[in-house]
Parts: sequence; structure tokens; C-alpha cells
Amino acid sequence: MKFEDGTLLRLRAPEPGGMPPLSLMPGFGAHRLVVRVEVERLDVADGINQATVSGELRAVDGLGWIGSFLPAPVPLRTKANLVSVELIVPVTSAQVLELEKHRNGQDMAVQLDVEGTLPQSSRYPFAHVQEERRVPASIWENQIEQLGLAVSFTVTVPLPINGGPLAIAAQHLQTADRQITAGEYPDAIRETRLAVSAMRKLNVWPQNGGKKRDDQDQDDRYGVLLDRLADQADGYADLMQALFNQASGPQHNDGAISSALWVRSDAIALNGMAASLLHRLAETVRIRGAR
Repeated sequence: MKFEDGTLLRLRAPEPGGMPPLSLMPGFGAHRLVVRVEVERLDVADGINQATVSGELRAVDGLGWIGSFLPAPVPLRTKANLVSVELIVPVTSAQVLELEKHRNGQDMAVQLDVEGTLPQSSRYPFAHVQEERRVPASIWENQIEQLGLAVSFTVTVPLPINGGPLAIAAQHLQTADRQITAGEYPDAIRETRLAVSAMRKLNVWPQNGGKKRDDQDQDDRYGVLLDRLADQADGYADLMQALFNQASGPQHNDGAISSALWVRSDAIALNGMAASLLHRLAETVRIRGAR
């Protein structure tokens, strides 16, 4: 970094064997992506005691902007010529997921756009440097694993909302989303049931009407769902039938299911499964229409 007043600083990666040059520090839903650099003092103008470094971090190969570094002070009148600095970018769990999709098992490569500022300089106080950092996949994956339970990812399921029979099911699921937010969990499950019913009426997947459900309680029906997920040979139709059976629970006031308590986790689980099946059903319809 060459400043107009003659101050000259060099940024470089830490020596191998120490702390990783790029690491993640976990938080609850939001984390700190830390880029470690060493600032070498080559020349400092009179009256300059400190610099500030900031800037932006980008993922290479097209993914683009990740975030902005929090400004970090760099003392320039220390005995040592090298000062270690941590450039920190706040990132969400969703951003970490996107980075993992982009990385696709390869090394983690980022681009640093670093801005240096000399607050005490009477000349033009800014300088810029750009460089790329590449972290081996094994080191980066250790960072991901260390996030542990602090990471929660939101998976967005695209719904067909541009008209047609599938859009009716999507509208019911969107209504269920609003009711979950409002705390209306049995109503949300009823909307999920209507969505599943709309999906079944398309007759895209063959239906097995021989299910016995009158003696199934709430736990039993979730068990059937898990069985159907495990046994792909039975196809999506059996899974949809099991989902419909469970989502029918709030409509029944007799039998083993009548004493069930329908809470937020029920509404979220059933709505999520219905949305996932609708996403897959839309793909089946698209493929058949293209033939």
C-alpha cells in the first residue's frame, strides 16, 4: 500500500503452521468469517502513528460479494515491523451454505479488496490493494465442522405460483406459512391437508387406497411417514397418502388421533414435507409435459 505522504505498508498472508488464514468463528445464526493478514511496516511518514484497514471480501469464480470487513486499527510505531490483523466479515448461516454450494468440495478461494486509511495524514490518506487467498479444502472443512450446533440452514423450496393446478396447492401452503407465524397451528395443518389434497387430485402419482389409519395415533402416523421415506420403492404416492393421513388429524374428534396436541413443530414438519413433495411433483409434471 503506497500512500501519498510516503507511508509504505505491505500486506501478506501469515506464515504456514500458525492460525489458518481464513476461519469461521461460530455464533447463533450469524458467524464471523476471519481473514488473517500481516501488515509489514516498510516506511512511515512523520506524525503517522496508526493506519486503519477495511474493505470487502468476495468469493472468486463468479459468486461475488460476501461482505465488508469491520475496520481494524494497525499501530505503526511498534518495535516489531510486523503486526497481525484480523479482518472480520459477519456472515449468516445461509451465506455459509451458499459458499459451500459454490465451493463444491474444492479449495475455498476468496478475493480481498483491502482499503488502507491514515487518519493522521495531511495528504491523500487512502490506498488500496487486492489479492486472492486460497484455503485447502481439508482446512476449510474443519472450520465448517467446528461450527457444530451453532449452524442452522434455511432451505428455500421454490413453489409453482404462476397459475395452473399446482398453484392451488402452493397457495394453501403459503396460507399455512402465515398461520404458523400467527400461532394458528391446527389451521395451518388443515391448509397443508388442502394442499396435499390438491396435489393428489392431479393423479400424477398412482395412489394406494388400502391404508388402515383408524387405529393410528399421532406418533404412529409420523412413523408411517418415516417408513415411506425410507422405502423409495413404494414411490411418492404412498408418502403423500401418509402425509395426508397425518394432516387430517385436526379434523378428527374421535379415535386414537382425537387426543393429539397440535403444536408449532407439527405445523412446520407437515408444511415442510408438503412443500418438498410439491416441488418434486412440479418437476414430474414438467418432465412429462416436455415429452
